[in-house]
Amino acid sequence: MTIEDDLRTTLRRAAAHAPLAPPALVAGIGRRSRRRTRARLLASAAAVVVVTAGTVLAIRQESPRPVVVNPSLPAITREQVVGAPPVEEVWPEAVRVVPAALRDGRRLRALALAGDRTALLSTWGSHENANAVYAYDQVTRQIRKVTDVRTRKGEISDGFLVDGDRLIWHVTTGTSAVLWQAPLSGGPARRLPGGLPHVPARMELHGDRLVYSAREGVFTVPATGGRPEPVPGGQGLFLLEWPWAGAFEPADMIEIAFRRLVNLETGEVSEVTPGPGEKNVICGVTTCSGLRADGGAFVRGRDGTGERALPGLPHGLAADRIMGLTDSRPEESEQYLLDVTTGRAGSLELDIPADDESYTTIAVTVDRRDMLSAHRIGAETLVIIDLRRIVSGS
Repeated sequence: MTIEDDLRTTLRRAAAHAPLAPPALVAGIGRRSRRRTRARLLASAAAVVVVTAGTVLAIRQESPRPVVVNPSLPAITREQVVGAPPVEEVWPEAVRVVPAALRDGRRLRALALAGDRTALLSTWGSHENANAVYAYDQVTRQIRKVTDVRTRKGEISDGFLVDGDRLIWHVTTGTSAVLWQAPLSGGPARRLPGGLPHVPARMELHGDRLVYSAREGVFTVPATGGRPEPVPGGQGLFLLEWPWAGAFEPADMIEIAFRRLVNLETGEVSEVTPGPGEKNVICGVTTCSGLRADGGAFVRGRDGTGERALPGLPHGLAADRIMGLTDSRPEESEQYLLDVTTGRAGSLELDIPADDESYTTIAVTVDRRDMLSAHRIGAETLVIIDLRRIVSGS
């Protein structure tokens, strides 16, 4: 089960106690954003000293600092968000609008972004299982096939990453995985040497190595293939964004998701203490969001600074600053993306009919760090949001 599934399950328990949270968003995510079964996250251990390959990494256990809330930023209201222009007008440098299907009618799904003008898309051989990759050029508006993705019955292709002039992904069974690559210019896929004795969850590229989460913790493997090694200090943790990893550990809505993060390069520990009566708190690398004791939604730094009120309860902030907000009306609903750092908002232009049970919404969760995408059903297009360009452009 993915971290998104855990977050959705936990947040649904609190829906009745979160009047500001838009229910249509939770319902849409539950219907249309399910991901394949993966490893559950384990609770993190106490401070440890890890010895691996002759290297000693001391994890420094630091006492949590009391929260000193400084509500120095103005609140963001629902009125400021609802009616916002389309996302491509708000963040033109970060949004791509691409076809949702090939000419023969086969549906496309967003996989990754490559450079300033290319979006990588896939067709499915089975539910959420890519069987071919295509590249769409935003300038020429041409689409071409990159490669076929080989899977056998019971295998799942996932974790697509761009590494220079090649595309890397993994194919998993129930207990292990293998790495594959193909040239972005086009050509047959090739299996990389070695294998992973884990089912990877989140994976990212760090230099010439891949870093990924699994049930057992955080691991690294050469991007050219080989034998994976555990990252010292990463046992039982989930990689949020290198080098920060933590445990998704709330047993109920009183707990905090990712209360404690560990820097796997330096051993630094970042730990959060909730304010009195706060709940539904989900923390990222730099920010936390949740509900105050009075029921109002908030966002602030992990150190308690820069708090501001929000118009709805975030389900974790993508890239530590992007939340989703659904405006439900009798005739139709609309989903907006809100940058809680700048206060800018944009509409996904989904135009969801009130009686439509098949609509798509974006699952905005704390582990989404690179990209969000949604299908504009009426326009038959995909809208892809490059989160890193939004963050770097502020």
